[in-house]
Amino acid sequence: MAMASEVRNAVLVVALTLAAGAVLVKLLAFLRTVLWEPLRLKRIMQRQGVGGPPFRFLIGSLPEAAAYGQTFPEALPLGDDFSDFSPTVTPQYSLYFPKYGKRFLYWWGPETRLVVREPEMVKRVLDGVKTGGDFERSFAEKLITSLLVGKGVHFLHGKKWAIDRQTLNPFFHQEALKGMIQAMANAAASEIHKWEQMVAQAGGSLDYDVETAVHTISGKVISYTAFGYDSYETGKQLYELQNQYLEVLYAACRGLTFWIPGYRSLPTKQNKLMTELDAKINGLVHKLVDTRRDAVKQKQMSSYGNDLLGRMLAAACDGDDDAALEFNLASVFNNAKLFYFAGQDTVAHTLNFALMMLSRYPKWQDLAREEILSVIGDEEDFNSNKLSRLKVVEMVLNEVMRLFPVAPTLTRVAKRDTHLEDLFIPKGLSLELAVQAMHRDPKYWGEDVGKFNPGRFANGVSKACTPPQAFVPFSYGPKNCIAINFAMVEMKIVLSMVLRRFQLLQSPNYKHHPQFGVVQRPKYGVHIIIKAL
Repeated sequence: MAMASEVRNAVLVVALTLAAGAVLVKLLAFLRTVLWEPLRLKRIMQRQGVGGPPFRFLIGSLPEAAAYGQTFPEALPLGDDFSDFSPTVTPQYSLYFPKYGKRFLYWWGPETRLVVREPEMVKRVLDGVKTGGDFERSFAEKLITSLLVGKGVHFLHGKKWAIDRQTLNPFFHQEALKGMIQAMANAAASEIHKWEQMVAQAGGSLDYDVETAVHTISGKVISYTAFGYDSYETGKQLYELQNQYLEVLYAACRGLTFWIPGYRSLPTKQNKLMTELDAKINGLVHKLVDTRRDAVKQKQMSSYGNDLLGRMLAAACDGDDDAALEFNLASVFNNAKLFYFAGQDTVAHTLNFALMMLSRYPKWQDLAREEILSVIGDEEDFNSNKLSRLKVVEMVLNEVMRLFPVAPTLTRVAKRDTHLEDLFIPKGLSLELAVQAMHRDPKYWGEDVGKFNPGRFANGVSKACTPPQAFVPFSYGPKNCIAINFAMVEMKIVLSMVLRRFQLLQSPNYKHHPQFGVVQRPKYGVHIIIKAL
């Protein structure tokens, strides 16, 4: 008995020693990530003359930047000068660029970021295939986006990215888009007809917050073209849940505990809410996918269909393994989750800012309307040829995306030691590409950079700025936004239908306060006076 007790004690001591050793190894690895590595990167960049705010353990510079952004009024002055860096969207730029020059180092939580706004550096970082893949998405960006919209094509790299991109490309090709134009117009018409009824009931003029309505249009467009006419209600629920999840996620990632390994698995109130919302989101995506699959199995449909979901299912094999290289059911699920949110959010917010700016600049509103009536005519007979001739409308959209890019920052991390222009970039350093600042830099756009002037795009992007890489509203390079053409067609159709029917006037109820949450968006809606023509 005594010997058995000694053996048990010895085993217990060994087990406790091993457990303590494992905990120590993890602790040291954690400290290496959040303390030693940031300080190492800071020393390397300081030796090259790159300054920045003081290092703060784990929380980084986020609290200081956020506090600075909150010093600005809820209703920002909206004059004719847009030369600032939108302190409520990217407060780190307004705070640190004036102090530290054209480049600075700061910390997004534990992640060390070098902020740059030089077009050639942006081009080099984003042109991943041609540069041998020196940069990839940063840990923080991958974590946030994967939690919100899954592991679709935006998340992938290497062969798996190439397979997904190649599978999805045909849906977004110009030829495929020709067949979606009428569906887009139908999606917009049902909502804009409601505007007509409300304006008529109000006596011909109505002060109206268009933000939600524009999201409804964009939601219907993505449903009708990509997931089937009967998918809208499911898609609407999905988008609402993703927005709720976004609010909770961004509140969580601003806290210290979010970045501690293992904390997100603890049953805290916040974590339980995120798990619950995520389960509901995934359930709705599975419903969309399974309903289409079941319809084919039960021979209610002869094929999966020619929309995005149908094309993905036709391309998918039976496997569900995320790690598999082929395009499989997991690929269908992840990309459906991505496109329902990203495909709706980016277009809707650009359209909202466009409507707001047109209400402020009647000259450009009138020019756009004249072009629409001339090219499209009194009847809304849209086709790809007519839409391609809407040059003024395209100029307006480009100028809106210059001033209010949906992605005001892009972040990539160095996969290996490399050189970028005159800088040595050590492995593990994140490059934050300051799109918002670059779009408003007089060095590339001229002294009228702060003016709303769509005319700068009269001869195309290549003549609007020098160099043309200073304009990256859809990112750049092989991993640019896959849906560029889709988005431009949708936005041209919606603006054409609105401007044919209504005059847009400034509303005294509009509060200008753009903010950032995955994309740039208005905080207090978009109040506009809509007057029937």
